[in-house]
Amino acid sequence: MSAKRLPPNRPRSLHTLGCMVAACSLAPMALAADNPGAHEHGHARLQMAVEENRIDLMLNSPAYNLAGFEHGARTEAEKSRLADITRWLETTPLVNTAAADCRVTAAAVELGGEDENHGGETHHGHDEHDHHEAEHHDEGHHGETTHREYDVSQQLECNRIDADQEFTSALMERFEGMEELTVEWVSPSGQGSARLTPSNRAFTANN
Repeated sequence: MSAKRLPPNRPRSLHTLGCMVAACSLAPMALAADNPGAHEHGHARLQMAVEENRIDLMLNSPAYNLAGFEHGARTEAEKSRLADITRWLETTPLVNTAAADCRVTAAAVELGGEDENHGGETHHGHDEHDHHEAEHHDEGHHGETTHREYDVSQQLECNRIDADQEFTSALMERFEGMEELTVEWVSPSGQGSARLTPSNRAFTANN
């Protein structure tokens, strides 16, 4: 069964689901609406809420981590690459169990951002990024600076999720530009976070 697409502007709120799971006792760090980190190439953030055998996910990542560039696609190869990335994000679970028994039931993928030299268009509040650490210069277009990011929402259904379930993420295996992934989760057993790297892509979502 193919996954349905969530309305782009109305993804499921992890904060709301987190309150349902943890009786609204989350610390501000756990599933905050804003991203305190700067737009930093190589780094991304994944928020995760587990309820019974369902997982809701929200990924925020600079476009450079996935596509290798942040300017608008110009060539057919770049357009094809972005299309491939979107298909992968819509169909591949961002986290999975060791048995790979989770499947995507709904997904939404947005690629937005700002172009500093062309009106400052911003789609997801990216004007608050730390420009000193986050600048990516788009060569060949008069030094224009862009900050574009992927915002991905997924809903997963898994055959079984145990209290001490170990998860892995295929993001860093698929995208070489992603060097570190911060995962923040809330589940019936508690909440926490982990930092994943290409050599350590597993974590357990419990206390």
